[in-house]
Parts: sequence; structure tokens; C-alpha cells
Amino acid sequence: MRYSAISLIVMTTFSISTLLAVSSGVVNAEEVNVVKPDHAAQSARPNPSTKKVEKINITGNRNRPNSEPTEQTQQLLAIAGIDSDPLAAAFSLPGVIYGGGDFGGEPAIRGSSPDDNSFFVDNVPVDYIFHLFGDSIFNKNIVRTFDLHSAAYGSAYSDATGGVFDVKLRDPRKQPIKTTFDASFLKVGVFTEGSLAENQAFYFSYRHSLLQFFFPEGKEEDGVKVFEAPISDDYQGKYQWLVGDDHKVTFAVGGASDKLGLSISEQSEEGRSDPDIVGDAFAKTSFDNQSLTWDYFPNRTDQYSLLVSHLAEQQNEYFGDEQFVKVDEDAWVLRAFAQTNRFPSHSLKAGVDVENRAIDYAIDLIPYFCTEQTNNCVDQKGERINDKDALDVKVMALYLEDIWTINSDWQLTSGLRAEKEDYSDSSFVHPRVRLDWMPTNKLAFHMRAGKYSQLQDAEYTVRILGNPDLDPIESSQVALGSDWSIVDLWSLSGEVYYKELEKLPRSLDIENDPLNLRYTNEVSGETKGIELLLEKARGNENWHSWLSLSWSTSDRTDGVTNVTTPYRLDTPVVVNWVYNMDISEKWSFGLRYTFRSGARYSPIVGIKPNPDYPENFVPVYGELNSEQLPNYSRLDIQADYATTFFGKEASWTFALINALGQQNTFGYYYEPKEDDTLSNYKITPEEGIGVFPSIGFSVTF
Repeated sequence: MRYSAISLIVMTTFSISTLLAVSSGVVNAEEVNVVKPDHAAQSARPNPSTKKVEKINITGNRNRPNSEPTEQTQQLLAIAGIDSDPLAAAFSLPGVIYGGGDFGGEPAIRGSSPDDNSFFVDNVPVDYIFHLFGDSIFNKNIVRTFDLHSAAYGSAYSDATGGVFDVKLRDPRKQPIKTTFDASFLKVGVFTEGSLAENQAFYFSYRHSLLQFFFPEGKEEDGVKVFEAPISDDYQGKYQWLVGDDHKVTFAVGGASDKLGLSISEQSEEGRSDPDIVGDAFAKTSFDNQSLTWDYFPNRTDQYSLLVSHLAEQQNEYFGDEQFVKVDEDAWVLRAFAQTNRFPSHSLKAGVDVENRAIDYAIDLIPYFCTEQTNNCVDQKGERINDKDALDVKVMALYLEDIWTINSDWQLTSGLRAEKEDYSDSSFVHPRVRLDWMPTNKLAFHMRAGKYSQLQDAEYTVRILGNPDLDPIESSQVALGSDWSIVDLWSLSGEVYYKELEKLPRSLDIENDPLNLRYTNEVSGETKGIELLLEKARGNENWHSWLSLSWSTSDRTDGVTNVTTPYRLDTPVVVNWVYNMDISEKWSFGLRYTFRSGARYSPIVGIKPNPDYPENFVPVYGELNSEQLPNYSRLDIQADYATTFFGKEASWTFALINALGQQNTFGYYYEPKEDDTLSNYKITPEEGIGVFPSIGFSVTF
């Protein structure tokens, strides 16, 4: 095992913190403080001469619901151009870019792949929180908090080397039942919430996309015809029962689906380049989740929680000449955690995760054995394969954490995560640490560091398609930062970070792979950068704003050739400016401006005959990620108007996406024509979204 300077820092700091602490504890999946009851007021000592004494008793429930979104969430919902989607607001935060351009793709965090992220919803690990076209699966009315952990996160989180998205959906409100209907150019939705009894409440949300009106069935363009209109929908629901003053029982459901069907002809760009995909292409993904959570608050200092979750997920794709991929997954998750503040200066947390995934898959396809480091993927085409199998994957983890308040200025958080996974037969013990120093009430510094691991994508480890003996990806991470309250309502924060990645997948040359390993763990990487965030809070004023600036660099090193190249999502400079203002009691205005330097790409340096179809040409790529795309720039503006509709509370939203009409380029592709030759062909830029107006309406009754 090779130990880097970061690894030594992590292990040394963790050892020191363990020796200093008087006890160790365990982290919970929420990483929140214990909810404490209101303190009872003591009656004044009675005056003997007083005949009547009035006593006032103040009581509070320890199991009170968290029914309101935080101020930060409300600010995220107000960002222009996101259709009130708080997760889409992540793309306005420092170090976050689209992994797939304006038309979809999950976020890429600090020079990592979108596949390196991990997602948690109400403490449940999930794989699917973004729709096909990039919007999240959550109704704006139900998100309470949305936290993005970009690097060196705590012991509660696992299976990530990029970023961690921790979404908490709020509890139902105790109120008369109300229903909200909302609609925009992109989707319609309905949301119902209210009380069923004195201590019981619920909500339910359902949304359906309107993309089928932009891409109707029968529409044909450039040889591609829509035969199944793109449709996405999602739903979430919660039922909560507050049992006495100490118990809270929550039953939650959620799900989403996306589907799209296209007919690809021989005259299409795709068909001219790769005849293997000519025919009908259909894709549908969906999931349904149910969970039951019991929270127990026995006293002012302790909390216990037990969660059981079930997930059913399906993926169904077919394309070309009867090629297909079918995956059915059935997963059970058990998560238990406890925390206590009863010890002086220490907050102790402990948690256990047990996860079992049963996966049935069937495939019939022509594989391409490629990774992000493969330049000319067409040369890695394999023979058509047919296979089916049933996998059973078990993961067990224990995580511990102790938050030690050393004094009024210093706080040390030391954590440990132990994990075992049987499919890859891997086990880890990862130390993680955080040190906070608060020299004044306006200035704070922090240092975070830790070791992390992530399972390889299934396409690299499933038999026949990949190498089942691949080790998980490993990462060492460290971050140093500060927060400064400059003056009232104004603050400045910054962070310097470094990530080291090891055991990334490398594809083997199919002509020189006698053991049919397909992939090995011989790629490493580094990411480093600095981020600044200047923020003006709303306070009692009518506006708030923030400006973020990020500089970073990210690369990958081939362990066989020892060649280091920029990573494809290496984006050195990212600037985001968000501004929101209440013009009057009814009108509010907002804008979002984004500038970033272009990502890397491999230039097309020529074309050559398709090895299997000599009459068709395929592109030839030059040096891996050797060129940089043009700079990206986009301005979104939005106005909101509060009104009534037949006496009911209502609002209108008017938005203009890419208001300046910037033609942003996300890449270049070979556009095949009938008269192409080796010296006469066309390379076309792939452009982002143009000017796009949108109107939204919402009414509550």
C-alpha cells in the first residue's frame, strides 16, 4: 500500500484525536444535533403574605416535526432559471458543473465524474434523484434541507469519491388539508397536505412532465423519428404519527420514471456512422421506494432512530438489431443510529448500516470496452454477447464519531467508518477528522481530511462485460477553509482542497488481452483547487445575493504508460452570481449568471472506414483531452408575481433562460454525409440551450 502525505496527515491527526478524547462515539446518518425540549420555566418563590400564587408551566414535545424548509432552501428555490428546483440550484454553487451539458446530466463536483457522487434522501442511499433531462425528482414543496458535501465529508457517508448530496424532506404540517396545483412549460404537478388527527399528518406529491408536447410522437428530424414521446414523472408521500412526547413514526413513499423511444434510420447521422444501432431504440428507467422510520427521544440529551427501506428499480433498454439490456433490482436497507450529548464537552454518535441488493440482469448487445480514458472507443468493439445472471450484493458498515468541544474556541470531530462488501470481497476502515477553530465570533477556520472508497460501476465488474476482480476506487481528501462575517449581513468563505484518486478503471487493448480481463485498476488522478463565496444575506432588507469563484485543475495518470492528461471535466474557472430582490409585496425579481472556462475534449483529427461497415466512416480522435472548449456564459432572469385566483392564493412565474442568447458549445461531433471522403468531411459543434421563455402558475385551495 502506498501512503501519500495526505494519508499520513489523516492517520496521524486521527490517532492524536483518539488519544485526547475521553471516549469515542458513533455518527448517525443525519449528522444533526439532538432535538431538545423547551426548558420549563421555574415559578418564583411564593410570598408568604400572598394568598394566591399563579404558576406557569411551559412544556414542549421532544418529537416535534421539522415541517418548514430552512432559509437556505428558500433562497435556493428563488434562483432564476431552475423552475423552483432546489437540487438544480446546486449548479450555482462553487465547484459544480453539468456533467452532460445544458440538456441533462448529473452534477460533476470538483473535478470528479458524476458517477463518483453519492445521494442520500432522508438517510436512505439512492441512485436516482435526477430525471433524464437534468431536473430533480422532488417537488419544491417538500424539500427541507439540501446539503452538498464537496470533499472530506463525515463518517456517515459512503460509496463516494466525488460529492455527497444529502437531501432531507420536511415533515407534514399539522393544518387543514390543502391542495396546490402548479404548472409550467415543462411539467404539471399536484400537492396535498394536512392533518388526519391531532398528532397525525400527511402529504403527497405527483408531477408529470410536458416534454411530449415538445417532442411529440411522429416527429422526425435528420432521420430520427420519435415513436414513444419522452415522459418523466415522480411522486413522494409521507405519513407521520407523533406518539406521545417521545416517539415519532414516519412512513414514506417515493418513485420516479423516465422513458423515450426513437427510430433511427440509415439516413440519420447516428445510422451513417454506426449501422449497428439502426432500428428502434427505447429506454425506460423507474424506481419505487418505501421506508418506515422510528425516532425515539427519551430525554433532553439522547436520540435513537431505526429505519427500514425497500427499493425496487427497473431498467429496460433495447436498440439496433434486437440488442437489449434488462435490469431488475430489489434492495433492502436497515439503518440504526444513536447519539447522546450527556457527556461533558462530548457529543457521541454511532450507526450501523446493513444493505442487501438482489439484482437480476439480462443482456444481448455488442460491447465497447471503454472508460473515460479511452480515446478511440470504436477500436475497442467486442463480439456480440448474450448473458443473464442473478447477483446478491451485501454491504455492512459501522461508523463512529466523537465531537469534542475542547473549549470555546476549538472543536475536534474524530470519526471512523468500517465497511465490508461481499461482491468485490473488499473491506475498509477509513479514518476521518475535522478540526474547527473559532478565534472570534466573526471568524472561523476548519480543516477536514479523510480516506474514502467507492465501488466500481457495474459495467466494469459484471462477468463477460467486465472484470469481477476489480478493486474499489480509493481516495484521500483534505480541505482547509475559513468563514468570515465581514459586516452585518455580509460574509466571505473560502476553501482550498486536494483529492487523490487511486485504482480507477483502465480498459485493456482487446487485441492484447489474452485473459479477457477487459479492465484493470491502473489509473490514478489528482484534483486541487480553491473556492471563494461572497454572500449578502437578506436580513430585514429586500434583497440577497451571492458571488462564487472557483479555480481548479484535475488530471488522470495512466499507470501503464505513465502519461498524465487533463481530465475531461477539468474546468479551471467557474463564476456564479445569484441575485434576488423583492420589488414590492407582490413582485420579486431574480437573476443567475454563470461563466466558466471550457472543459477538455479530444479533437477529431480525421475519419476512417468503419471496420465492420467499410462504406461508413467513423471519426478518429487525436490526443486525449488535449483541446479546450470555448468559454461558457449564460444569464437567466425571472420575475414572480403573487396574486389570487378565484379568491385562492396563487402566483405566476415568468422566466427567460439564456437571456443573452449565448451559443455555448459542449463538444464536437462528426456529421456524416453521403459524399464524405477521407479528406472531405464535416465537424459540427454541439450547442447548448438557446433562448427559452417559460411561464409557470401555482394555486392553493
